[in-house]
Amino acid sequence: MTEQDPTTAFDYEEPKFHVATRSKITARLLPGTFVADRKAWESDPHFLGWPTHLQRLHGAISAASARLVSGLEATLDEPEGSAQERKYLTNMARVGQDLVAHVRGHHGFEDGHVLPGFLAQFPELSVAIDLLEKDHRVLDSALDQTEQLLPSLRREGIDRRSVGRVLVQAKVLGKILSRHTYDEEDILIPAVLHAHA
Repeated sequence: MTEQDPTTAFDYEEPKFHVATRSKITARLLPGTFVADRKAWESDPHFLGWPTHLQRLHGAISAASARLVSGLEATLDEPEGSAQERKYLTNMARVGQDLVAHVRGHHGFEDGHVLPGFLAQFPELSVAIDLLEKDHRVLDSALDQTEQLLPSLRREGIDRRSVGRVLVQAKVLGKILSRHTYDEEDILIPAVLHAHA
């Protein structure tokens, strides 16, 4: 068995790397990344272009994810079988489907265009981009699981346990989205700002 070069490879299943369990990305954890100083970003004139756009997209995704979770929680507070419960369920099915479609489109574009472009311009980010691509595979699985559960919200007579399963999955998806988008910004935005420094 050969040892992996820590500057070019990592075991994604290790908790410090996996999107579902890691706490934060650092230059020490992923060699080749630029230091992420979020406090300094807003004073950089180059932040107002693509970096701001990326954060707005991620903010919209986070808001929709939070809306899905809070809406499902509110649904569970309504009397079972009530008109209000039915309204919440229908709305949350739509919010969830919109969220899944938005995230799939966003990450599909990143996989096809953004990440290859960054890799071409910043080869030193190869390990970090590999991590983001692996995140996208985990995220795709979470999106698939969410998408499979959402139609149950439109089913007549859905029980609380079924709504609870959708809520648990929505929270899992939200956690993955939050960690991934934050870390993606910490990897990509400093590279853009560094290129214009």
